[in-house]
Amino acid sequence: MAAGGFGFGGASSSSSKIDESTPWVAAGEGNIELLQEAMEKLNLPINAADSNGFTFVHAAASYNQIETLRWILSKDGVDVNASDTDGDTPLHHCDKSEAAKILVEEGSADFQITNNDGKTALEVKLDELEECNEDENDSDDEDDLTSLKLLVKYLQILKGIP
Repeated sequence: MAAGGFGFGGASSSSSKIDESTPWVAAGEGNIELLQEAMEKLNLPINAADSNGFTFVHAAASYNQIETLRWILSKDGVDVNASDTDGDTPLHHCDKSEAAKILVEEGSADFQITNNDGKTALEVKLDELEECNEDENDSDDEDDLTSLKLLVKYLQILKGIP
């Protein structure tokens, strides 16, 4: 089921102004109460996707919203391996190992799924890491780079790479 486009600038965290982007914003911000309210008001299932195929699992995983991610994964029928229009699963969108671990260990996410470019989440993250290492002027926060390295290491362990 498709809903309106996802955009963090479009919806308010106020429940009085629920629109089509609100549930994705709520998932990305970790606001379970608003996510529930918006899903009910808009009559959206747990696997609802926006026009880009982005689900609530994608949103929570992308922004490392651990409690929200666990809440979503606790729902019957949730598709932890849903692909967006680029073929990316929530695992492809993770930037932190904590969310990835929850997807894999608690949600049984398949870390071997490839996106439309034929890349697994590990390969996508290795590409991101290579880009960071090649760009001397990259202003990425050191914490972000460390998080990316930890995520790559976790995905390598899953794949059996020491």
